[in-house]
Amino acid sequence: MGQIRPIHSAFTLIELLIVVAIIAILAAIAVPNMLEAQMRARVSRAQADLRAVAAAIESYHIDFNAYPTMISPGFAGGVMPLAGSDLKWWYVPDSLSTPVSYLATADLRCPFGGDIARSGDFPDTIWRRFSYENIAELGEKAAAYPVLQGKYGPAQRALERIGPWRVLCIGPDRSWNPMIAYDPTNGTISDGNIMRNPTS
Repeated sequence: MGQIRPIHSAFTLIELLIVVAIIAILAAIAVPNMLEAQMRARVSRAQADLRAVAAAIESYHIDFNAYPTMISPGFAGGVMPLAGSDLKWWYVPDSLSTPVSYLATADLRCPFGGDIARSGDFPDTIWRRFSYENIAELGEKAAAYPVLQGKYGPAQRALERIGPWRVLCIGPDRSWNPMIAYDPTNGTISDGNIMRNPTS
């Protein structure tokens, strides 16, 4: 008399392929949503930090009746077409954190990496900070430095268009374009920089 073999239940190849396909579909839905959420969180962080910098700039102005300067006399670095302009603080200046602490630290880093294209032009890692523009100073320098004329000259027109100052973050596209404001309605990774000025 033959032995009765126990019947083992197992998945067929078709069943396994169906499970793998379902997992792949769920991953295809979940991963982009997770990446979008991460990008939105970085944008929100940048906007919150820019609000803090804006408040610090206005507090500084109340105390000194002037906005923080971009000029560091004798500064030899910077962008080549601006050599000799003494323009160092294209980034949030240390004067906002010392000697009076309007910010706990001026070294607030752009969550998108900062202006890496300028990393060789400025000392230390200040190029990773949020960008800062004193529009009146840039308007005055525009007469002597043609590279500034298109954006900031004449000074009065720049002040009317932008305001006395502007702070910026490079934005999710990681491309420096301060003439275009980042707009998430065009997609989370859209052109433009995240920016703030006195009117925004």
